[in-house]
Amino acid sequence: MRFLALAALTFAGLVLLSAPAPATTSDDGGLVIRYFPLPTANPGDLAWDGEALWVADWESGDILKLDPESGQILSTLTAPCYRPRGLTWADGKLFICDDFDGRIFQFDPETGVTLTDYPTPNGTGLGLAWDGEALWLADDGEHDLYRLIAADGTALTYFDAPRSLPTGMAFDGTYLWVAQRRNDRIYMVEPSSGQVLTGFQSPGPYPCGIAPAPDGRLWIADFEEAIVYLCAPREARFYQTRDWREAEVKVVYRLENHGPGEVLDAAVHFAFPEESENMRLLDGPDFGSAQPQRWADAWDQPIATFRREALGAGERFEVGYRAKAEIGTINFLVFPDRVGTLDEIPPAIRKAYTADGERLQVGSDLIRETAAKIVGDEKNPYWIARKIFDWVIGALEYERVGGWDVPETLIKRGTGSCSEYAFLYIALCRASGLPARYEAGAAVRGDDTCTDDVHHRWAEVYLPGYGWVPIDPSGGDQSSPGGQADAIGRVSNRFFVTTRNGGGSEGLSWTYNAHATHSKKGRCAVTEDMWFYWHRAKREGTAIIPLGERAQP
Repeated sequence: MRFLALAALTFAGLVLLSAPAPATTSDDGGLVIRYFPLPTANPGDLAWDGEALWVADWESGDILKLDPESGQILSTLTAPCYRPRGLTWADGKLFICDDFDGRIFQFDPETGVTLTDYPTPNGTGLGLAWDGEALWLADDGEHDLYRLIAADGTALTYFDAPRSLPTGMAFDGTYLWVAQRRNDRIYMVEPSSGQVLTGFQSPGPYPCGIAPAPDGRLWIADFEEAIVYLCAPREARFYQTRDWREAEVKVVYRLENHGPGEVLDAAVHFAFPEESENMRLLDGPDFGSAQPQRWADAWDQPIATFRREALGAGERFEVGYRAKAEIGTINFLVFPDRVGTLDEIPPAIRKAYTADGERLQVGSDLIRETAAKIVGDEKNPYWIARKIFDWVIGALEYERVGGWDVPETLIKRGTGSCSEYAFLYIALCRASGLPARYEAGAAVRGDDTCTDDVHHRWAEVYLPGYGWVPIDPSGGDQSSPGGQADAIGRVSNRFFVTTRNGGGSEGLSWTYNAHATHSKKGRCAVTEDMWFYWHRAKREGTAIIPLGERAQP
């Protein structure tokens, strides 16, 4: 069981002025160190000069210098432009991006003199950062990240932004950090390649600015709350949880014999859930009056087995369970330079989760040769996992064509379902010496009250220093770099996880959620079906009022 106790959220060294604490449903594991209200209701980007924090007030056209401990205004400068948004500090000067006319200004705060100004590459831009040698621009119009010559704005290179609408940027000495308004996340970007490595949910609902702080920390300004947060992504626990939902889940398996023969030795093996960092069982699983045999397979997967000796023509075998759970989104912040070596992986985990399997074909020439080409001489477990992830989402297109085919077939065919993406990914990881397994369960399909008969499966890899980290190759097969990175180390609260397995289970075989077997005597027409019901959980004692009886406004 992978459960870790979830402590109540605390902010160390908390500083509060007149603003109330922002609402939160997260356990950020120490990500937020402290916060304070901004003295403007219209903040833009942030800058840090080593001693003071600067914020652009885009409505008034002022640049405010703040005390980083109290948030009090130390001085107010009139910006050299109509609507300042982007802001960064470089060599004793402020660089300011105006998003009204799309120009960048180099401004001396001591003299109030504009030293130079020039247009942005596309006449748009919201965020600025300085990497010690060049200027970075977050272009919200073209959704790109530009590296510019600071003197005249000549573009040195550019990359796709993690997602559309980048709003702020910072450079921490190693990585770029980009705030994205579209999904309110902060992404970590490798500056030489533009590859998005990881990210976390912004502590506020509308990140508008970001600046480096000492010791690899980050200042993050929020437009909606007019608050600035001091965040410590390198010091925080390596995962955060948030957005908890309570759900009542019911799973049903149904086998029906339409005859005329007889169904014999019917067995249904259910994988039932355990608690984890992002799923707390509040009630159940409740198997009803027909109590199953409860046991665990070789992977320590809890299983409940129902059996029926015979079903005559017209008889139905219907079993399942109910559970009530609190499910949160979990987000791992994985820094590649902090991942241990392959030699640091516990031997028992390496042995079990790099083993071959009939649906993995780890020992096949094609799988081993493909893995060797993808990984090359890479030794860092994160980059091994990432290179394989990038290759799989480039090699496959999502398509549900029926059964679950083996990795060799998928490589040749170029399409696959979520399970097939996971099988191929796991096979290539294991062939590269990186332990891998799968997680799976039911998914919310739209509303909180819904049914799911499709389900979902993804992978986990073992990264020394972090443990088992989820990676969803089919979920990450997206066009945006941020969408791809969000599939690495993140599982949303849409999933009720039932299965965590290495494959080839004596109860589940290579399936998940449930696996059924039976034999037949004579000619039989048999139908089998399984589905999950999701219901929004109701607090005990809360009445359900029919819509027609509710008080009208």
